[in-house]
Amino acid sequence: MKVAVFFTWDYSLNTWHDSGTISRELRFFKSLEKKKNVSFTFFTYGDSSEYELATEHNLKEVYPIYKSLTYYKNKLFRIFSSFYIPLKLKNYIKNADMLYQNQLLGSWVPILIKKIYKKPLIIRTGYDMHDFAKQDKKSSFIIFLYKVLTNFAVKNCDYFTVTSKADLNRFKKRYPKYEQKFLLRPNWVEVDELNDFKNRYSNKLLAVGRLVSQKNFDYLISEFADSKYNIEIDIVGNGPEKDNLVTQAKKYNVTINFLGNLSNRKLLKLYQRYKFFISTSLFEGNPKALLEAMGSGCVVIGSNIKNHSDIISDNQNGYLFDFGNNNLINKFITLTQADTNLSQISKDAYLFIKNEYSLDKSINSFYDDFEYTLSK
Repeated sequence: MKVAVFFTWDYSLNTWHDSGTISRELRFFKSLEKKKNVSFTFFTYGDSSEYELATEHNLKEVYPIYKSLTYYKNKLFRIFSSFYIPLKLKNYIKNADMLYQNQLLGSWVPILIKKIYKKPLIIRTGYDMHDFAKQDKKSSFIIFLYKVLTNFAVKNCDYFTVTSKADLNRFKKRYPKYEQKFLLRPNWVEVDELNDFKNRYSNKLLAVGRLVSQKNFDYLISEFADSKYNIEIDIVGNGPEKDNLVTQAKKYNVTINFLGNLSNRKLLKLYQRYKFFISTSLFEGNPKALLEAMGSGCVVIGSNIKNHSDIISDNQNGYLFDFGNNNLINKFITLTQADTNLSQISKDAYLFIKNEYSLDKSINSFYDDFEYTLSK
């Protein structure tokens, strides 16, 4: 089985490399190739410099789209030129059995290829872009464009995968005519052996995510203002809100360490040094960082939003808190001072992720999807 994989529009192997996620992103495809009868051709929005990374990561077939297509600095010109891509790919796509789009953005390219060359298509999404745009209070025009793109993708693909129960229910309700197309395929997590919970930091908290308003790190800082418990907050990630968060940390007298972006391998090791992982997100998809923290045995404390509560069973494999002044800090104090068996919560989180979100389970599900799509 040969599958043509299309990257998110404007993303490349270099994008994955710069964000520290390339090894993780490729692990899924490499595992499928190794364990199942599948081979992949990767179509990226990069140039000939992609080949160096392709060689480094032992990728057999990579086609950088901007090797033969003009790269326009103007984003609007790049979008318009992307409609020409299907014609440029005729010789590279003819032997593919099916198409796989990795994220909604850019899905118009494989949809056009599907129409022209009669290839089946699965579109994988990590989150609902239209819903995110609304919650992030984007402009009405951007929200409209994401709605149009989502409608176009749902109507023209063979299957449309989502990562969370909340997204699955929303899509089925929004598109009852296409209900049979939607598949729940959560993110996967690679887990190592669980280390001793007692040897982890007691005076440090870990948070992971882009420094943007969605992650709500300003609330996290305000909740630990003038902490009497000598708590330090370590945050992995970069983003436009960093300067504002540094200023706020000084204002509230909070010790906060910005660790920048880390490779996924380093991040997985980092989780195991912390007892507590906190997510203050206002909205989420199927958050990989939360899943990885639980799979690393952290006691997670997450905001009580739907996509967290689908994962965290309060007081069983983690804890939920409602937004409000002192709600988070009071929850944290209660957990650290009461006679709570945190090591058992750590073990239960680890086992839950190991059983429900494993790489093998994800591989088997997607392979079944590939086979079923081809058999239609």
